[in-house]
Amino acid sequence: MEDLIWDAVPAQRKRKEEQFTTPVVTMSSLEKVGAGRKFTFNKAAQELLGIVGEDRVSFGFQASTKSIFIKRASGDAGFKLTKTCTLSDKRTYEFISKMLELNNDVENHFDLAASAIGQGVVGMTLMVTDNVAIEEPAIVFETRDLGEVSDENPYEEKEVAVDQEEAVMPEPEVAEVAEVEGSTEEDVW
Repeated sequence: MEDLIWDAVPAQRKRKEEQFTTPVVTMSSLEKVGAGRKFTFNKAAQELLGIVGEDRVSFGFQASTKSIFIKRASGDAGFKLTKTCTLSDKRTYEFISKMLELNNDVENHFDLAASAIGQGVVGMTLMVTDNVAIEEPAIVFETRDLGEVSDENPYEEKEVAVDQEEAVMPEPEVAEVAEVEGSTEEDVW
């Protein structure tokens, strides 16, 4: 009787499990038409940055080294997070995608680590995961010397010289049919 619920409907959905135990920011995939350009901060990333839902964060970029940094913003600066610590910003998403030449058909995960730039500034490093799609398949071609190339059509019918003995096919052996009382040759065939 412990699992009996009164005056409420039990939850029909399962809680989302954390994919990583380390601090990670995930850029959502754009696989579906109309998919949002969303950044999701896991619990460990929220703790590292000291953020909770509806706080603000700022991104920093160093284009010469393709480095990305993030920190908790104060006041009205930066981007406001949702209650679940996500944010959507098309310009930032597309800038990061172009700068790092990312494949947006899969989720891209960034490992977070404290940086030497200043207190509260965290560096974002692209993680390599199993679900990374390859934009161009890696194809390896072998080259071989085939010698001289002929202009002949390999599919053209050709007359082939055959020994006279091989050309004659032996007659197939026919088994004798034993006559059965009351049967005729027509019954056999």
